[in-house]
Formats: sequence, structure tokens, C-alpha cells
Amino acid sequence: MSRHLDAARSFLEQLEARDRREGAILAGEFSDIKARSAAWKTEGVCSTKAGSQLGNIRKNRYKDVVPYDETRVILSLLQEEGHGDYINANFIRGTDGSQAYIATQGPLPHTLLDFWRLVWEFGVKVILMACQETENGRKKCERYWAQEREPLQTGPFCITLTKETPVNADIVLRTLQVTFQKESRTVHQLQYTSWPDHGVPSNPDHMLTMVEEARRLQGFGPGPLCVHCSAGCGRTGVLCAVDYVRQLLLTQTIPPNFSLFDVVLQMRQQRPAAVQTEEQYKFLYHTVAQLFSRALQKTSPEYQNLKENCAPLSKDAFSVRTFPAPPAIPRPSGGVLRSISVPGPASPPMADTYAVVQKLGAPTGQGPGTRVPSSQETPVYSQVTPRAQRPVAPTEDQRRTPPSRVPADHNPPGPDAYEEVADGAQTGGLGFNLRIGRPKGPRDPPAEWTRV
Repeated sequence: MSRHLDAARSFLEQLEARDRREGAILAGEFSDIKARSAAWKTEGVCSTKAGSQLGNIRKNRYKDVVPYDETRVILSLLQEEGHGDYINANFIRGTDGSQAYIATQGPLPHTLLDFWRLVWEFGVKVILMACQETENGRKKCERYWAQEREPLQTGPFCITLTKETPVNADIVLRTLQVTFQKESRTVHQLQYTSWPDHGVPSNPDHMLTMVEEARRLQGFGPGPLCVHCSAGCGRTGVLCAVDYVRQLLLTQTIPPNFSLFDVVLQMRQQRPAAVQTEEQYKFLYHTVAQLFSRALQKTSPEYQNLKENCAPLSKDAFSVRTFPAPPAIPRPSGGVLRSISVPGPASPPMADTYAVVQKLGAPTGQGPGTRVPSSQETPVYSQVTPRAQRPVAPTEDQRRTPPSRVPADHNPPGPDAYEEVADGAQTGGLGFNLRIGRPKGPRDPPAEWTRV
């Protein structure tokens, strides 16, 4: 395995070793990032003089998100016509040290011209938008693109919509034609329409698709990606960080001491509040882990059967678990029920386990959950089929369930579901139905169950 993949594997192993402490560790890391960021401002390490000037304050959407002077984007196009050089935007370096990203706020009505000056002057081909025009009843971004049959004119720039297509349920791709002084260029805009402010997407798949599509449209030509949300920091920072790590993978330049903490910290030195919330920081870890896992699956036989737990993250918990596929279990000759959940952390002891007992003398039939006994044996245990294969049983008011039958389970199959390994054959006439998992709350078992 190459060195850069060794670093990816080490990153995943560190996550796995943290186990249930992961949430607290990441919370501590993010708290440290915020403390250092605050210190830079109070100590004057990162100044914001240009954005704090009287003539520029009104160009900031939020008074507490002002670009750092050291990395701010300085406009020169159209300065001779009286337009200033200020825009609320910062350059963020890429993996090769170049100005790979422009992180900016969503344009205001009176900064639309400045936005298109930025796009044109720095040769932007792709714009990534991680917000909507209006969110929770508040204006978050002025519409700077044209609609169908409705060109947009802002200063000397004329923008027309060539095509608008959905990439998936969350992402829209717009192809724009921008004309300035008789020259026309194509600019692509990818908008993530369901990413909540200060929040995270439900899973990283569509966001990864957005980044991949942006790079496909960008090609190998020069020019930075223009990335924005409303303030140009939280969601914008997550997108920049994900693309940055993805570029490390593609160029095989992941350093041996790779640290996502350092990546975010460096971006915060270039754009204030990049990756703004703890939840976004945890989501970033989750997404990078998925990137690394996929890369290892493709290149390393050891990780061919790697499985990921990509459950949505909560604010109080974070879990990325990867495990190789469990070894094959020989098929037994008798009827045995086994758990099919993927091996994971040790579970707490289960409560009492019950077996469903067939009462003597009860009628038998061909329905689900019933075994037809031979003439020489008396049915003792009924056999329960997997939850996913059970038909919905009529309600008690429609048909009274005979005491010999097992009431249908209306709960959907979950991670603790089980499957039947053997066919109808039984060993010694005994087939056990093991109820895997803890019963939901303290309660007495139904009358049809007997404690074992």
C-alpha cells in the first residue's frame, strides 16, 4: 500500500480506536479551534481593517464575518469607473499552495456587480452555492443568476440561463452564459438546495457528488472554485475542506501526519469561521472517513469488503465504524436462528430470552409461523419466519388469533432482525425461535410465551 493510503488507513484506525469517546474528542478539538481563532483576532494576528472601513461596512452581509486582510480578494476590474476594490471574500490555498478557492458571502442587492467582477476577473468557471435565496423566512442570498427567458443585467455584465438540470434530489446544475464587453464565457453553478444553515446534510453522499461534479466541470484549466453560502464561512468551509482532502487523495499527497484538525485550523487562518459549528466539524470527519474508506476499498484487497456505518449524525454523538466482512458460517443441518447484525462494539447483556411454545392439542396449518408435524410427533415449538417475510396479520377485531399461533409482529425489520438459516428440517423435533435484542421497556411477556 502506498504511503498516502497508509495515512488514510491510520486516520480510520484512530477513529475506530476512539470508539465511544469520539464525540467528546471532536467536541474538544473544535473548542480548541474556536479558542485559537478568537485569539488571532484579539492579538491582531488576523486583521480586518479593509472590511471595517466606513465605505465597506455596508458590503458585509453579517457584521461579525469580515474578511481577513492578508487573504482578501482585491478587485481591480472596473476600478477606473469608480468601483472600489472591496468584496467580502477570501482566497483559500489548495493542496499545491495555489489560490484554489474563493470563499465568499452570498451577494447583497448592491454587491451583485462586485460578485460578477470577481467571477470574471479571476476566471471562475464553477460556482458552488450551499444555501437558498431565503431560509426560515430570512433573505440569505440575492439571486445573481438568470432564469429561463429572463436574462439578468448587472452593470456591464449580461447573464443568461442556457440550461438547468437536477443532478440529484438535493443539487441543481445551472449553465450560465456571461457576456462582458462583447466577450462571452460559460459559468456553471451547482446549488445545494437542502443544506440547513448552521447544520449539515443528512448524509455525505450528495455533497460528495457536488464536489466531484464541480471538479468534472472545472477540468484541468486554471481558475479557482468560487464557493459561497450565506455568510461564506460554515457550509462554505465544509465544502472547501472536503474538496481539499479529496484533492490530496487524487494527487496521492496525503501527508503521513495528516490531521483534519490542522486542515480546518489553516482554513480558519484564511477565512473567518470556516467550518462554523461543532456539528459541521463532526460531519466533516464523517465525510472524510467515507472518502478514505472508498479509496482503500478500491486499492487494497484487505479493505475490499469494508463496510461503513453512515447513519445520520446527531448533535451529541458521532460514529463511523468500519469492519471487514464477517467470516462465512457453515450451514447447520438443524433449524437454527442466528443474528445477522454486523459485529460491532460489545452490547450490554440482554434481558430474558423467550421461546414461543406450541400448546398441546392446538390445531396446525400451513400459514406463516406454523410447522406441520409428522404423525409420530406432537408439535412443541412453532417456527417463526423472518420479519421481512411475514404478511400483515388481521387485527384482533377482524379475526381472533388462535392461542397456538404467534401474533404477527408489526414492527419493521431493524438492525437486530434475524433470519432463518435452515429450511424446514428440524433436529430432534425442536426448533428454537430466539428473539434477538432487548424487549422495548420493562413488561411481562404475553400469555402465549413461556420463560426459558
